[in-house]
Amino acid sequence: MRSLERVLVLYEHGRAGEAAIDLARDLAEDDGAALTVVAIAPRAPSGPRCGNSALEYNEAVADSVAHDLEHARERLGAAAASAAFVLLVDGVDQTLEQLAGSGGFDLVLLPGRRRPLRASSHPEAARLHRVAGAEIRIVDGRAGSASERRQRSPRPAAGAG
Repeated sequence: MRSLERVLVLYEHGRAGEAAIDLARDLAEDDGAALTVVAIAPRAPSGPRCGNSALEYNEAVADSVAHDLEHARERLGAAAASAAFVLLVDGVDQTLEQLAGSGGFDLVLLPGRRRPLRASSHPEAARLHRVAGAEIRIVDGRAGSASERRQRSPRPAAGAG
């Protein structure tokens, strides 16, 4: 396995998000990787054609996602001291793909989203595969420690059975 110097972690509330943070903490502690943890606040459209203004709603959502980012900081423990934390507001700030492409990251960790009868995935994975030089890894939130997930080899494609 190649040496990891810069790791980007997308944090989302839930088991898979916590598993991604746990794996990132292991990478920082074991390999000395520099971490950037990002959370994305979605925005509702607002304007005269959309009924009432969504400004207060969007602020509340951004506050909630900022709180989630603080939870990620706490979960990182000592590794948080040297990590960078970024809150991206959808449609206002740069996209995750732009951040990943401009940051020189070796690895991007995405929390897996479970789908019935399919392997975990994340909607940003396809766009992020275009980022040169970055390995994209989906972190599943199922049982098992982060160190166990780190040691497992990638699963082959799911077959019938």
